[in-house]
Amino acid sequence: MSVSRSPNDVVILTAVRTPLCRARRGALAKIPPSTLLSTVLRGCIPPQIPPSCIEDICVGNVLAPASGYAMARMAQIDAGIPYTTPLQTLNRQCSSGLQAMNVIATAIAAGQITMGIGCGVESMSSHPMNKVTPPDVDWEVMKEDRNEEAMNCLIPMGVTSENVSSKFGFTRSQLDEFATISHQRASLAQQSGKFSEEIIPVAGVTADDGIRAQTTPAILSKLKPVFDPENGSTTAGNSSQMTDGAAAILLTTRAHA
Repeated sequence: MSVSRSPNDVVILTAVRTPLCRARRGALAKIPPSTLLSTVLRGCIPPQIPPSCIEDICVGNVLAPASGYAMARMAQIDAGIPYTTPLQTLNRQCSSGLQAMNVIATAIAAGQITMGIGCGVESMSSHPMNKVTPPDVDWEVMKEDRNEEAMNCLIPMGVTSENVSSKFGFTRSQLDEFATISHQRASLAQQSGKFSEEIIPVAGVTADDGIRAQTTPAILSKLKPVFDPENGSTTAGNSSQMTDGAAAILLTTRAHA
């Protein structure tokens, strides 16, 4: 099956990321999100492309405070991209970084811009989930029966994990087995250098530090469920880790590339 190609196709020129490290105890725990972001913004622009050619930047981020836009804008300037390039931030839970890439790709496809950067950054060390302030809502109204779905917006991701496991019949042993395979595959990829070209070092950190190559289903089975101690299946070992890191993708048209 042949795939037709058009000069107007949106293509990826570069895709880079920082190492992805454990929040609080990992190698990037003391690195501010602005440094993570400026590192990938600078790293995704090839030497032959003037930074002034970047026509828009979209940054996906969830946990930053209201000043998060200023953090992103300052990171842009620090990365050498001029203030004449506009920047926007978005918060989509989850996959805000992917949504940022989609925003830039859509703008290019629509002919609004020719080249832009979609990126994402999160420092769960600087802005942990348990420090997020409650939403500013009328609680008396929201707690009424008709707003049950609205209140469900506050269900933590860990509880959501338990609900999904229960709905689709996933067992604890299945989750532990899947987690083990995931760590093993990540370890093999890391050891064979699969990640090397995409990683931009930060403060001397060159590799992901959350991969547990030696873990096994037997080891994971010893961990206690976090969100449902009696009947739960979600543990610290079979969940995605809390992470510090950033990634950026430079997009343009096939003709321009």
